[in-house]
Amino acid sequence: MTEMDRVAGVSQTANLPGTDAIPLACASVSYIARATRVRAIVIKGLVAEEHRLRPPRASADVDLLVDPAGFDDLVAALRLRGWHERAHLWLFDRLEEHSMTLIHDRWPIDIDVHRHFPGFLLPPQQVFEELWSHRQQFIIAAQPVDGTDATAAAAVVALHALRRMHSERNSVEFEFLAEYLRSDSATTAELVHLATRTGSSETLTPLFQRLDVEGVPGPHLPAGALAAWNRRAAHPSRTGEWFSYFLRTPRRAWPRELAQVLWPARELFRQDHPGVPDATGALFVARIARLRNGAGGLIRIAVSDLSRLLAGVRRRR
Repeated sequence: MTEMDRVAGVSQTANLPGTDAIPLACASVSYIARATRVRAIVIKGLVAEEHRLRPPRASADVDLLVDPAGFDDLVAALRLRGWHERAHLWLFDRLEEHSMTLIHDRWPIDIDVHRHFPGFLLPPQQVFEELWSHRQQFIIAAQPVDGTDATAAAAVVALHALRRMHSERNSVEFEFLAEYLRSDSATTAELVHLATRTGSSETLTPLFQRLDVEGVPGPHLPAGALAAWNRRAAHPSRTGEWFSYFLRTPRRAWPRELAQVLWPARELFRQDHPGVPDATGALFVARIARLRNGAGGLIRIAVSDLSRLLAGVRRRR
């Protein structure tokens, strides 16, 4: 058995601090992917910091973008080594979940295995092939690890931030990235090209505007993909995702689904809010707060949709 076989199979990792477990997990999951003959790329985290596209900070997980055709095979290989899904929430059966979070009883960190990455709006297999062509090999924990080159890493960092710009950390990382790209015209030019080939020209518009890059061409996108992204980014809650879900759900199912979404059964609500005490009063207060937050999200989405509609009317004049 090789040293990486032992690490991949898990030894004394439970006592490792996250700063040591992260590089070991990067090396381990990359080794498992190669052994399973599944193409996979480490994204975000250490890779973004290696390119100096993100301020250094402690990470609690390893993010892996996987060839969609091999996703199930890699997850199965990880399960054989003790990794298992953190939780399969009821809402994941309705909302499109772009990644699966895996945990291990003897590892202090998570692995997020991505089927696709939000913000790249072309079909996932097409996007993966493009990002795979932008892979770069790193040596992490003395092992070869496939990650993204600076161009693809910049796109991933930007899209991750833009999906939740309500977060102070995301807005700081977005500004850090924009400042870096202002001094790297070559990577910016390559990023424009990558955006046209992955369906992210529109989703990366705030970054291109910050860099004074105009007229970035975009491909024909799947119906509703950009609108779904905009609704998702409009508010920190899941309201935008639920909005898109109802748009693609037959209207005859709306009454039943709406009742479930607005007031889920007790056990389902606690799945998504495990920190709420299992007491009737506490659950009622938490439910009302959730509805109030969702109502705020609907208002933000309506304003966002109206603004884009008016902007489209002005462009056609």
